[in-house]
Amino acid sequence: MASGSGGGILPNEYPRSDDRVGAVQAEVEQVSGIMKQNVQALVSQGEALHELSDKTDDLLSEARNFKKSSTDMKNALWWKDMQMKLIIGGVVFIVLLIIFFNVKNAFQSDEY
Repeated sequence: MASGSGGGILPNEYPRSDDRVGAVQAEVEQVSGIMKQNVQALVSQGEALHELSDKTDDLLSEARNFKKSSTDMKNALWWKDMQMKLIIGGVVFIVLLIIFFNVKNAFQSDEY
C-alpha cells in the first residue's frame, strides 16, 4: 500500500466531477442552441409555406379569371367574325341577284 493519505485513489486517476458536469452542461447548451435554431428554421419555413400557399391561391384565382375573360373574348370575336361573314354573304347575294335580273332583263328585251 502506498503511504500517504489513506492509501486511496490518486487525484489524477479520475476526472474531477466539476469538469464532467461542466462538459455535460456545455454539451447540453450546444444541443439546446442547435434545437432553437432548428425551431426557428421550421417557423420561418412554415411562414414561407403559408406565403407560398397564399400566392398559389391568388394565382389560381387569377387563372380562373383569365380563362373566363379569354373565353368571353373568344366568343365575342367569333360573333363579330360571323356577322362580317353574313354581311359579306348578303352583299354578294344582292350583287348576284342584281346581275341575274339585269341579264334576265337583257335577254327578255332582245326577244321582243
